[in-house]
Amino acid sequence: MSVHDGRREPVAIIGAGCRLPGAPTVEAFWEILGAGGDTVAVMSPERRALDSRKAVTDRAHRQPDDREGGFVDGIDAFDAHFFEMSPYEAVRLDPQQRLLLETVWEAVEDAGLTPEQLAGSMTGAYTCCFVSHYWELLTTTGMTDMHALLGASRYSVAAGRIAHLLDLRGPALGTEATCASSLAAVHLATQAIQNGEIEMAIVGGVNLLLCRELDIGAAEAGLLSPTGRCRFGDESADGFVRAEGAVTVVLKPLSRAVADGDRIYATILGSSLTNNGRQGQSLTDTGTGGQEDMLRAAYRAAGADSADLDYVEAHGPGTTEGDTAELGALSRFLRASFQKAGRPLDQRCVVGSVKSNIGHTEVAAGLAGLLKTTLALHNRVIPSTLHVRTPHSVLREDDCPVELALDRRPWPERGRPALAGVTALGTYGMNAHVVLSEAPPPHRTNPSPGHHDEQPLILPLILPLSARDPNALRQLASAYADTVDKAESPADVCFSAGTRRAAHNVRLAVSGANPTALAEQLRDFGSGGRATFPVGKDTRLTGAPRVVFVFPGQGSQWTGMGRELMAASPVFAERMAECDLAVYEELGWSVIDRLRDDEPMTTLDVIQPSLWAMQVCVAAVWRSWGIEPDLVIGHSMGEYGAATTAGALSVRDAAAVACRRSVLMAGFPGEGAMWSVQLTEAQAQAAIGDHTDVVSVGAVNSDHSTMLSGDAETLLRIVEPLKARGVFCRQVRARFASHSPHVEPLLPEVVAALGSIRPTAGQVAMHSTALDRRVDGAELGAAYWGTNLRSPVRFADAVRGALEEHANTIFIEVSAHPVLTTSIEDMVEAVGADAVALPSLHRDSAEVSSLHATLSVAYTRGCDPDWRRVNQNGRYVPLPSYPWQRSRYWADPTQQEQVAAVAVSPVRDGARTVDSLTMDMRLQVAAVLSMSPDLIDPTAPLSFSGMDSLLAAKLRSRMKQELDLHIPMRDFLSSRSLSDLATQAHRAAGQGS
Repeated sequence: MSVHDGRREPVAIIGAGCRLPGAPTVEAFWEILGAGGDTVAVMSPERRALDSRKAVTDRAHRQPDDREGGFVDGIDAFDAHFFEMSPYEAVRLDPQQRLLLETVWEAVEDAGLTPEQLAGSMTGAYTCCFVSHYWELLTTTGMTDMHALLGASRYSVAAGRIAHLLDLRGPALGTEATCASSLAAVHLATQAIQNGEIEMAIVGGVNLLLCRELDIGAAEAGLLSPTGRCRFGDESADGFVRAEGAVTVVLKPLSRAVADGDRIYATILGSSLTNNGRQGQSLTDTGTGGQEDMLRAAYRAAGADSADLDYVEAHGPGTTEGDTAELGALSRFLRASFQKAGRPLDQRCVVGSVKSNIGHTEVAAGLAGLLKTTLALHNRVIPSTLHVRTPHSVLREDDCPVELALDRRPWPERGRPALAGVTALGTYGMNAHVVLSEAPPPHRTNPSPGHHDEQPLILPLILPLSARDPNALRQLASAYADTVDKAESPADVCFSAGTRRAAHNVRLAVSGANPTALAEQLRDFGSGGRATFPVGKDTRLTGAPRVVFVFPGQGSQWTGMGRELMAASPVFAERMAECDLAVYEELGWSVIDRLRDDEPMTTLDVIQPSLWAMQVCVAAVWRSWGIEPDLVIGHSMGEYGAATTAGALSVRDAAAVACRRSVLMAGFPGEGAMWSVQLTEAQAQAAIGDHTDVVSVGAVNSDHSTMLSGDAETLLRIVEPLKARGVFCRQVRARFASHSPHVEPLLPEVVAALGSIRPTAGQVAMHSTALDRRVDGAELGAAYWGTNLRSPVRFADAVRGALEEHANTIFIEVSAHPVLTTSIEDMVEAVGADAVALPSLHRDSAEVSSLHATLSVAYTRGCDPDWRRVNQNGRYVPLPSYPWQRSRYWADPTQQEQVAAVAVSPVRDGARTVDSLTMDMRLQVAAVLSMSPDLIDPTAPLSFSGMDSLLAAKLRSRMKQELDLHIPMRDFLSSRSLSDLATQAHRAAGQGS
């Protein structure tokens, strides 16, 4: 048991989502409360058409068709695609469960939690739903099957559905306590957290009004208000108005919420759940003694003094007997508390009821009241209670310590944390009460760069966004543009978007030097403009990419390289200091000083150690951002950096190789040259002809790009005829002809100079372009670096091998300027792979912005950076919620299934091709899933379209009956695509090639 100030640890409310009458969001709900809004209205004809059954017309007290209530818009619409649910299943799922799914996701987002953080956690799911009258609709339309049974007849399945969606390992419970249900669920969740049984809890309640018979029954019992409003606390209150709604909250131990930097709305100190027993005159009679017992138990469990109560959110339905009992019990309880504590009776506790705003949401009423009170504590404002003309007689008693909130008022300042209670009462004597306190003051960090700072920031902003659908991504971009515009700290928006939101399959990432630039790009894309930043494909289809770091040889250096990163990136600066010390110990000069010098680097013994240091440090930045290489490839001297990054050489040993070898090369006499020619390797060898004793193919960079290296005069004689034939030839600025006979006299000295290095196996795979194979790091001793200097660089083969192993590859050139990117792109095109070559930095360009540009592409292609390290020192701020892309799913008797049964003409033997078979199978899948064949991607696993085990069994039978195909059910549930299955079936039939 956790302890906090002598009590059990409080539980923080860190997230909320809702769909309430007139309030599709938590923000809209608070606006209604703050404005004293009333969202009870006459049921529209469209909404009336969704009733599960027409009311009988011969009952004396039937409700008229223009009855009033609190209704939620769009209950027949749902984003099935987001939840990977087929239309077949979605139309059979009770709209109450659909609303719960959406509000659960919104609450989880609002809490700043990602599915990855929740998956496998001991998080509990607690839900309550009203009776499923949608089941009646399904029965009248002949749509009852196992999906309908799970989706509409058993409301307790809702908790399990949430647990499955988020991979929660705590209890998944459906609670039933009539109108106390959702607050009872909060009590159970709070107890489980405080007892250490679970880490977190998601609690949701939902209520929909789909049966007119219940209205008639409630009216006959005198429960419904003839005046059409809940008038809690009014002397002439005459009943309640029924309402719909869904509310979900996320709960977490307070200490963890504070440590994790969560936004905390309020805290739950404790709660109680009791029953009246026989204290009432009947099962449904409201027992005042039972309510007083409930209050005493709640404040005892909370360790709170009820004399400190500022506000109580009453059950408050507005019935004569109910109000009298509840106000009387509260008044007696608080009168005793006040007298014991010496609190003056004129410092009254305020009482109110959200039912006056939205109606009685029945099983969701407790959560609706909890959400109202939580927001009131968070905003330190007590909303008004509506429709009161004359306060109840209990409230007019001289010694009554309770008063109605007849107007909106600031929360009273009494020199202590604000304290509130929420009550929900069930029909059969159930009593629930939750004790709330204001959140502790947030921990303030140093302010991030603000919106009004139009100067370029030290670290430019980079904002990652993702969705399950391209249209949703555009809507999200528009919402974030507004958020960035209004944000106190746009940097915190970027931090939160990266660290507190799920990474979906359709992604974008946008970078800007200031908030205005960021918002403008987002707004333009959101309004349908062409993206000026990377927008990715569906990463579910491509899978996670493999990352290859490529380290070029010379040629990437430029004056000023590394300066910005030394100032902006602690990781770069720390690694550079390490490299600088190692070079200084070898050569007696500072790499850092040379990078800060405005004089250009001209000699090998300065260029190569400096480039090695740049490569090692840029690689360190990538890795600190969570971009880890699966493979490293070095080109010529680039293998220094590759070996260091792979862990095969220590910084000291790598510096020894770079420094000692470059010193020997710089002092080597003779005139060599290197030429880049647009020839294949075979053509280059033919051009060299009989000059192999002085000229070699020094490097093969792509299938049509080769480097010739060797004697300068001989090379001139070779390239002149090539130029005359129109072959592209460019001389490389180097007098040292590496990878040619020119260097052979130097090799013994190189090997001797490096005898002290001690390579190790390394942690990252390395493909040697000198040996044209994978190497164990231990092979990279002194002799290897002689081989590296003399052997041709087989870079094209290394890239080809990487692509053949994994077509979806991201090559990141780790250098101060791209040298090899074009060659890699040529190889990608030649192989036909879904790969991309990206630079790290660009000559004379802002270095962090360059890194961000590549990071953006990597993210949109499926990499998941550590955004906490990219956007450092941020804090969580509220963000836009997911923009649902809803379609209508309703068991409407006047409509047929969305897709009729598909008739397939028999195909004659020998007539089937893989393509025709794929099309036939696609039609069968569409029929089973009740969706258009055009929406089924044959290259994607069927699970993306909502295939499950129940539907897979139907599909197997249908494939056998309609197409004479015998496909195991497990294949429909695997990660294989429809095209793969068609190819397999085609081959199994003996028609494959």
